[in-house]
Amino acid sequence: MLLTLHKIALGMKWCRPLAILLGITGLAGVIASLFIVTENLGHLLEPSLILTLWGMLLFSFIQLFRKIPPPVLPHDDFLTKLGTRIILALYTLLAFMIIVVTCILVWMSFRLISLQ
Repeated sequence: MLLTLHKIALGMKWCRPLAILLGITGLAGVIASLFIVTENLGHLLEPSLILTLWGMLLFSFIQLFRKIPPPVLPHDDFLTKLGTRIILALYTLLAFMIIVVTCILVWMSFRLISLQ
C-alpha cells in the first residue's frame, strides 16, 4: 500500500503549487467571510473551509509519501528491524488517516453541492 501511495505522490509532484494555491485561496475566502463586515459573506465560509482542507490534504499527501522509509531487511539487527517496523507502521497509520480524511472531504463536498 505504501509503495502505491509513493508512486501516486511522485506522479502528483507537479500538483504542489496547485495545492498551495488552493489552500491560500480557501484561506483568503475564510478570512474574508469572517472579518469583512461591510458585506454579508457568511455563505462563503463552508466552501472556503472545504477548499482549504482539500489544498492542505493534497499538499500533505504529496509531501508525506514522496519519500517512504526502506523496508525491513533480513540481515539487520533486532533494534534496527524494530525501529524500521515502527516507522513503517506509523506511515501505514498516516496512509489510513489520509484515506479517512479524503472520504470525509468527499462526503462534505457532495453535501455542499446538494445544498446549493
